[in-house]
Amino acid sequence: KNEETGLESAGVEVADRGMVGIDKKTLATSSKNVYAAGDVIGPPALASTSMEQAQRAVSAMFHEGDDDVTKDANHDDPLSIGVWTIPEMGYFGLTKEQAEKEGYSVVEGTARFDQCLRGRVFAPDGLCKLVVDEKEGTVLGCHLIGKEAAEMVHYGMALVKAGTSIFEILQTVYTAVTFHELFKEAALDANSKLDFGVEWQEIFAILQSECDIDFSEEYLREKFDSIDEDGSGELDEEEMGALFGAMGRTVSKRIIANIMRLSDTDGNGTIDFGEFKAIFDKIACPKDEE
Repeated sequence: KNEETGLESAGVEVADRGMVGIDKKTLATSSKNVYAAGDVIGPPALASTSMEQAQRAVSAMFHEGDDDVTKDANHDDPLSIGVWTIPEMGYFGLTKEQAEKEGYSVVEGTARFDQCLRGRVFAPDGLCKLVVDEKEGTVLGCHLIGKEAAEMVHYGMALVKAGTSIFEILQTVYTAVTFHELFKEAALDANSKLDFGVEWQEIFAILQSECDIDFSEEYLREKFDSIDEDGSGELDEEEMGALFGAMGRTVSKRIIANIMRLSDTDGNGTIDFGEFKAIFDKIACPKDEE
């Protein structure tokens, strides 16, 4: 009972259900020099979070000087969640619905556990899902169900917190015969749903090498028309190479061939102005803030 703990006598405010109210940064209570951590301050009431809270409280207690040891603390930071059912579950970050409510346009990449060798042999029933920002390719959420899901979710948490893109995941070599290979499979699935996926990244890196040109529609149209001598409104591979050269971008034949293959959305073997402009709409350099 609260009256038996002496909290009220010490001036500590006790909220509903006997929980102690605290300052969410320092863990200080309403009574001077009294701090609280763990189950007594309410959810999530986990051993791991209680340890972090206690460490933060002790740091605040003995802090001296002007440096605020709690300035980077956020008591309400989301946690990775593990559910020890059979099969296990784990998640961190946003769902597709939550991401869309926050204004993101997203795709989901999924991988069944039997898509990696370890899953195929030991635990084929399960799913790894990544929620991915369609514009930047960054991972916004990770959701797992299957063997070791409550362990693997920590890697998903690291991806989300670091703002890792699926393109970085696809360039990562994972140890063979591990469940973590599923993240690469899920990233590959998400990539297949993007308008500008991993194959575009090398092209963008080359075309974004300098930002001293304003790629306005008028500028692009002028350059396009100057190469389109027959007025067909379409450019072939040789003409596309000449176009990039006229724009001060020397691009190899291999890159031009890839641009033609990836940009030719109507499959007629040539690139019209709309298909050409879409490339620069994606790679437009950010404007300097005044």
